[in-house]
Amino acid sequence: MSFLSLLKTRFLSSLKPYSYIIALILPFTLLSGCQSEELPATKGSLVVFGTFVEIIVYDKDIASAQKAITQVEDKFRVMHKEWHAWEKGGIVSKIDQAIKEQKPIKVAQSVKDFIVKSQQLSQESQGLFDPGIGSLIGLWGFHSEEWKGPPPSEQKIKDWLKSKPSIADISFKGDVLTSSNKDVRLDFGGNAKGLAIDIALDTLEKAGVKNALVSIGGDMKVIGNKNHQAWSIGIESPTNPKTAIAQIALNSGESIVTSGTYQRYFDWKGQRYSHILDPNTGYPAESFSSVTVIHPDAITADSAATALLIAGPNNWLKIAKSMGVTQAFCIDQSGKIYQTPSMAKRIKLLQ
Repeated sequence: MSFLSLLKTRFLSSLKPYSYIIALILPFTLLSGCQSEELPATKGSLVVFGTFVEIIVYDKDIASAQKAITQVEDKFRVMHKEWHAWEKGGIVSKIDQAIKEQKPIKVAQSVKDFIVKSQQLSQESQGLFDPGIGSLIGLWGFHSEEWKGPPPSEQKIKDWLKSKPSIADISFKGDVLTSSNKDVRLDFGGNAKGLAIDIALDTLEKAGVKNALVSIGGDMKVIGNKNHQAWSIGIESPTNPKTAIAQIALNSGESIVTSGTYQRYFDWKGQRYSHILDPNTGYPAESFSSVTVIHPDAITADSAATALLIAGPNNWLKIAKSMGVTQAFCIDQSGKIYQTPSMAKRIKLLQ
C-alpha cells in the first residue's frame, strides 16, 4: 500500500464526528532523479483534536528524531485537553464558566497571547472569524459527537443575534480575563489546529530537526524538504473527497490549511447544514465549499481559511487583504475556482 493510500485509510478510520476542520489535504511526493543520499523517515501518529495527526521527520539520527516526535505528541495530548471546546476540565471550559458567572479568571501568559492574537485576527476578518461564538455552534448541535439536527429555531437564532457574543467582548487586565458579555463561549475550532501546528514545528526545530512535516487532519506545515525534494501537496476536491483537484509544492516554513463545508454537516428535511457558521446571520455559510490558504503562520492560515469561506465570492479578496493573506484557493458550490494571483502562479490544477 502506498503512503498516500495508507494515510487516507488511517485518517478516515480514525476520524471522529467532532473534528474541527475536516477539509482534507493529502500529502504525496514527486519522483525525482536526484541521486543524493536519502535520509530515513521517522514517523509518529496519534488521534487528538478529534482527528488524525501525522508527524514525519527526515534525519539520519533516528533516535533523536523519535525523541523530538515524542515531545510533540506529548504537547498535543495536553493541548487536546486544554483547548477542547466542550469537554470539561480544560482552560476553555474554565474560561467559559467564569464568563457565564461574570467572574474574572487568571490565565497563563500563553493563553492570553493566543486569545489576543485570535482577537486581532477576528478584527482583521471583520468579525467573520470569531472564536467567541461557541454558544451558536452549540445551538446547531456541533458540540457533540453526532450531528443529526434538527437545526435551531428561527427564534433561537434571533435571540442569539440580539446578544451577538464575540471574542471582542473579552478584555484583560494583566493576566486576568473578563468579558463584558456573559454569553461569550469560546470555541477555537477555527484556529486551534493552527496553534498546535506552529507549536509542533517550533518544538521540532528547537530539537535540531531540519526536515519535517506535521499534518493535523490534513492541515499541515513543513520545514526543510523531503530527501532533497519539495513537499508536494494535493488539495482535495469538495465534490469527490478521495481525489486531488490541485497540486502544490510547499516551501520550508509554509503552512497550508483548508476549511470546507462538505464533510462536517447534517441533512434535515432535504437541506444540508454545514458546521461553518456566519456570525452575522447565525446560519451556515453557503457560498464557498472549500478554501485553502498558504501562510508562514499556521494560526493565521487556519483563521483566514474560515473567514474567506464565510466571506464568499464577493468579499473574499477584501478579507484576504485585510488579514495579510496573499495565497488563497477557493472553490464555490458550483465548482468554480477563485484564487489570488500569487497562488495561481504556483498551483497545478489536476482537473
